[in-house]
Amino acid sequence: MHRPLTIAATFSAFTLAAVVVTPLAANATPHDATITTHVKDVVLTVGANETSRNLSWLSTDASDRCVQYTPQNGRDREAVVKAYESAAATDAPNEYFHATLPRLESSTTYTYRIGDCKDDWSTSYKFTTRDKGAFSFLLFGDPQIGVSATGALTGWPGWQNTLDQAQARFPRTDFLVSAGDQVNSYDNAAQGAEWDLFLKPAQLTQLALAPTVGNHDNADGLGTQYAEHLAIPNRSALGTTATGTGDYWYTYNGALFLDVNTNNSDLTQHEAFLKKAIAANPRATWKTVVFHQAPFSSADHPNDADVIALRENFTPILSKLGINLVLNGHDHDYARSYLMNGTTVEPGTGGSTLKARAGDVLYIATNSASGGKFYPLTGPYPWVAVANQENVANYSRVSVKRDEITVSTYRTSDGSTVDQVTLKK
Repeated sequence: MHRPLTIAATFSAFTLAAVVVTPLAANATPHDATITTHVKDVVLTVGANETSRNLSWLSTDASDRCVQYTPQNGRDREAVVKAYESAAATDAPNEYFHATLPRLESSTTYTYRIGDCKDDWSTSYKFTTRDKGAFSFLLFGDPQIGVSATGALTGWPGWQNTLDQAQARFPRTDFLVSAGDQVNSYDNAAQGAEWDLFLKPAQLTQLALAPTVGNHDNADGLGTQYAEHLAIPNRSALGTTATGTGDYWYTYNGALFLDVNTNNSDLTQHEAFLKKAIAANPRATWKTVVFHQAPFSSADHPNDADVIALRENFTPILSKLGINLVLNGHDHDYARSYLMNGTTVEPGTGGSTLKARAGDVLYIATNSASGGKFYPLTGPYPWVAVANQENVANYSRVSVKRDEITVSTYRTSDGSTVDQVTLKK
């Protein structure tokens, strides 16, 4: 039986020890070797910062533990990295593999492939890094592949359509953020086919994904396949529901992103994680938190016990820690809050341009990105500035500049704007 690779102590130690850069022979072409068909569910994920990416894949061949990547900048130099983590996957007979691609240059296209570190490689994939400074990302709520009243696998065509529309409209986006519920089944054994479909779009091999654990991902109260399929940076032991599902953070062009697994209800763990990550990044220009269960939404879940607990006990922590923006899923509607200081509404902050004071946080609850499920609006609720439900799949583009963030949300039916808001410091 294949022995799992040892998890590297830190990403930095791994990158120093495991990256081998080799010049190409004068008459060679990059990635000229046998193509293997063992690999599936390849997904690029965010790295610890803009100079790295993580990568995950499944393979029935235990030797498929390397990634070879080449910058298309005329320098003809390849790098090979070994997976820092692998083990038997729930989706037998596969193993899962996690790797980090470090020391990436800005404004560069990379070609990469997966294989046995020698001469047996997968087909090639590509991704492009972007510039320093201002950037943007695409935000998606609840693809929830597999949701259906009949039990049939549904949601994937809508998920693919939304990604196609978003990428065509914003081809230079930097990365993708999912607010959780990538898949639907609560039964861990039933999730394999749903993960295959969620990861089927080519965009997930091209644009780095920052995932979030949703309550449906947290199958059997664990979220095991989420942890297997997705390699996340700066992974914490705090906030876990299974190994690999803990809170994590990353930076991008000076902004700090903190992702919290709110299936774990221990807010003392989440607060400790946030404090530690913020202290490690004292010069962050913006602090954005992502978690699944929306405390300030306007549909099916505002009166759930776990959501009430987050609203009453977690939002004051976020205000105290100076968080600027919170992105959520779970409620399958679009809702934008007023600026909130804890649970207190800041009067007069329902417009399209907002200037935040100390402790003010803007909350965005996302609608379904696949169109697989919608909840009707309820309320009214005192925290809701804008709410929308037209039973149409949505996605959002978040544009980040040093002094402002703009969140623009679009309908997939005709590309029109649901809402747009700019947050200024």
